[in-house]
Amino acid sequence: MIRLTDDESSGSVNTARVDDAISSAQSVVDASLSMQYDVPLENPPQLVIKLTTDMAVYNLYLRQAIVPAEVKDSYVRALETLQNIADGALLLSLAIPGISVSESRREFSRESMEDF
Repeated sequence: MIRLTDDESSGSVNTARVDDAISSAQSVVDASLSMQYDVPLENPPQLVIKLTTDMAVYNLYLRQAIVPAEVKDSYVRALETLQNIADGALLLSLAIPGISVSESRREFSRESMEDF
């Protein structure tokens, strides 16, 4: 992080630059998720955290003008995943406060409906 943010050679991470990279990534993530979900998410799932992180890291590397291939690939995959979420092709598993889901016995089956 120091290498990606320390333009002044102070030897420490410039947290303002990190915050800017994260904020930019969160804006893109929220814009994509808003097609299917209310944003910002109260308790984002790990997938959303990873997508945001991958995008923030890419944003930091962009400042250096040279983005490693694996960082760019992660960014492109994050954008593709966000597009799948926006299109409804990929659903997030979000916990809804006060609601629990449990597996129940199947009421109807081919065998139970055989005579109908």
